[in-house]
Amino acid sequence: MSRTIITNARLIGEQSLADLYLKDSLIEGVNLGGEVSHTFDAAGKLVTPAFIDLHTHLREPGQEVKEDLASGLAAAAAGGYGTVVSMANTDPVIDDPGLVTDLLAKAERLGLARLRPAAALSRGLKGAQLTDFAALQAAGAVMLTDDGIPVADGHLLRRACEYAAELGLVIQTHSEEPSLRQDGVMNEGTVSQRLGLPGNPVQAEAVMVYRDCELALMTGARVHIAHVSSRRGLQLIEWFKAQGAPVTAEVTPHHLTLTDETLGAFDPIYKVAPPLRTAEDVAYLRGALARAVVDSIGTDHAPHTRAEKDLDLLQAPSGIANLEVAFPLLYTKLVLDGVLTLTDLLHYFQSGPAKVMGWPAPSLAPGAPADLTVIDLESARPVTPSAFQSKAKFSPWDGWQLQGWPVATFVRGRRVGS
Repeated sequence: MSRTIITNARLIGEQSLADLYLKDSLIEGVNLGGEVSHTFDAAGKLVTPAFIDLHTHLREPGQEVKEDLASGLAAAAAGGYGTVVSMANTDPVIDDPGLVTDLLAKAERLGLARLRPAAALSRGLKGAQLTDFAALQAAGAVMLTDDGIPVADGHLLRRACEYAAELGLVIQTHSEEPSLRQDGVMNEGTVSQRLGLPGNPVQAEAVMVYRDCELALMTGARVHIAHVSSRRGLQLIEWFKAQGAPVTAEVTPHHLTLTDETLGAFDPIYKVAPPLRTAEDVAYLRGALARAVVDSIGTDHAPHTRAEKDLDLLQAPSGIANLEVAFPLLYTKLVLDGVLTLTDLLHYFQSGPAKVMGWPAPSLAPGAPADLTVIDLESARPVTPSAFQSKAKFSPWDGWQLQGWPVATFVRGRRVGS
């Protein structure tokens, strides 16, 4: 038996500091007393359930030069995440139950953040033939998604929704209409025109969001719209929710804090899909969080090599690595700036994503899993990418002074991060 005490913990809603006890892999209770195996002094810092990310690219198998399970799950733990859902656009694609089993076995051996793999919706991400959802689910897959590649065939997505609804699986979409998106490398608008770069219009997102929500309404499937970037996209989601569609929406740290103006330096570090939008879009996304239109904040952590990101904007891949800065970034820019309360922000990192998946809400109640993070809300320090656990040691927020840094993460009652 292992028993751990976290002393001097600040718990949400409590006026005085408390001692939190962990027994084996579960929360035991508060201020219990008795002998312990391990002690961690929280020194007055916030202790809260560990975060959940429904949208993490870990690149293994086949792309380990960008990231692997060890580096990615260590980055997750450093960022306060106890559970991450890994995307399927690897090489080979996660479209076979054996690959799901292998990932889970390796993650278990590593003993870092919990891994809950997503599997591909279509074989080889080719958008032509569905994978075996039931077999993938039996192997441990919790979500179906071709994220990174929009499902262009509406009939295929309809069948996927019907199949997923029978199994109780969530489908996550990358909602961009390919023929409208074309080869756009940034938001289509006045900035792209000024820079002479091919644009990706808001309408590419809006058209596909409409279709994906309509199919959710038609089939009853739980459809999670990933990385919504625009005012128009969120307006459509809000309208469909009012019609009773079982859709949920995710926004990302980069779409909440960066705009298309950043591309003025022609730096591909800001290239992401869907692209960074206008300041007006950013303001609308923030307002949607405040109005609880959005269901979760997902990182869309998408690491690449420095060499890839040093290509020009037309050739460089899309993606930003952000697991380790997501919470302090949004605590600083949303909570300290008065957009959200701390409780609201934590909801989007904890109970919000859990509800999307149909999982129990994270809790520090006795008997709950002992997955928690300790957060320093007071100290400010700069983003230092060279210190990242991720292999992608560069960041669009390099040097930003942030507060709200996770300083320790526990998973299954054992310290695994920071």
